[in-house]
Amino acid sequence: MAKNDFSSFQIGARRYNAAMNGIPDRIPVCAQMHEFAMKEVGATAEEFYTNARMLVNGTLETHEKYGIDVPVLDYDVYNIEAEAIGQKMKYSQTVMPDVDRSRPMVRDRDDLKKIRTPDFEKQGRFTHVIQMNKLFRKLIGGDTEITLRFCAPFSLAANIRGFEQLIMDLYTDPDFARSLFDRIVEELLIPWIMRLKEEFPKAVSISGDDASGSVPIVNPDIQRNWIIPYILRLREVCGPQVYVPNWVGESQLKNPAEMLDLKRQVCPEFVEGQDPDVEKLSPELYKQYAEKHGLPLILGIGAAFLAAATPAEIAARVRHYLEAGGGDGRFALLLCNLGATTPPANVQAAVATVRQYGVYNV
Repeated sequence: MAKNDFSSFQIGARRYNAAMNGIPDRIPVCAQMHEFAMKEVGATAEEFYTNARMLVNGTLETHEKYGIDVPVLDYDVYNIEAEAIGQKMKYSQTVMPDVDRSRPMVRDRDDLKKIRTPDFEKQGRFTHVIQMNKLFRKLIGGDTEITLRFCAPFSLAANIRGFEQLIMDLYTDPDFARSLFDRIVEELLIPWIMRLKEEFPKAVSISGDDASGSVPIVNPDIQRNWIIPYILRLREVCGPQVYVPNWVGESQLKNPAEMLDLKRQVCPEFVEGQDPDVEKLSPELYKQYAEKHGLPLILGIGAAFLAAATPAEIAARVRHYLEAGGGDGRFALLLCNLGATTPPANVQAAVATVRQYGVYNV
């Protein structure tokens, strides 16, 4: 029988809010963990990503079991808008759904007409997303607002046009590319975000997932000229709650601060760095950058490292990031995309290390 009370979430949420604004009792541990939770509850992917109660309860049960302070309510965010307007999907028993990349929806200019404002009550899994968010809030209780999520414009364009073709469009047919982005933003994302705001009027955090907007998939010029303007348009119309935090790749640039500055345009409330960038550049660099701009810092332990390293290696890296990032507060640790193959012992090692070395003397 599914548990109906996860009010313990409130303790972690208060710790996280304190950490973003100053010094909490200890550094909070946040986690993206939907595939890990799927494995924990023993569900197939098709079951897990289409059953709101299974995903929400599985996420919260895993949060309690492993002592994670703030579990992200995550799912196959990149698929929701694309699937609803007709992009073909691939469902699996073992891994989360994905768009059928062999059959992009937008093949020519005529296909742009397919990108229109959906009926959010009848098309795709929009009602499923709303149901998950309502259930999550009910189970955690209190007044804590959790993050709402959407697929950012560039990643959505790549999913329905095909990545290689999209990049070619930017250089060979920029008018077509602008029309594609305009329809995605004006006809699809703005109405969807406003629908989410209508359902959750107290939401203070609406995060766009945009892995395709990272280096080396794109370069800073594409970020500057093709990605940032459309995110800023969303912020202009939908409000400052909208942001995009998850670009990576700055360690591959000669001047990493160039990309950190671009990231700050679309995520102005905090600085986020993830492995392998943090491991390559050092957590100290990110702390210095965050302090320079007066912002809190979130450092992410990478998904590949969490899946492949030993518990001792996990503990050593976590301790380094805690010491470098958390000395004077305004710091949180993120476990990035815990997967179905992530060893539970590695998650336990990360959390235990924070509980031992992340405590403040306040």
